[in-house]
Amino acid sequence: MITKSLKWTGLAVILAFSNSALAYKAKYTSDGCKKPRFKNMQPAAYNSDTKIEAEQGAEVSFTVSGDAEIGSLHIVAKKIPLKYTSEFKGSYYEVTANLPEALNGKYARISVDVTAMMGCVGKDGWLVKIK
Repeated sequence: MITKSLKWTGLAVILAFSNSALAYKAKYTSDGCKKPRFKNMQPAAYNSDTKIEAEQGAEVSFTVSGDAEIGSLHIVAKKIPLKYTSEFKGSYYEVTANLPEALNGKYARISVDVTAMMGCVGKDGWLVKIK
């Protein structure tokens, strides 16, 4: 009876630590480098279900993790580099830019990439339809 209880306890401990290991793996590359993460992208991504469209010249905003070297940030909309402003908020940067007028009435992929302090590169992007 005691050995059976110990086996179940051991199994529970192993499962608990394996979940922690999986969470660690999601943030870090195989060489231990932590990639910057992007969140809260606005305007919302366009898809065929919601059909959300951005206004002409709309503000683009997102957050990026605080371990990013913000000077290495690149934001591109349909191969047009965007000028941006950033503000450090303690554990992350809040970044804003504006869509170029040349993209009015078109679809554009907004691509973002930035290098972290350890040299890892984080990349992301989303599709917007502009009125």
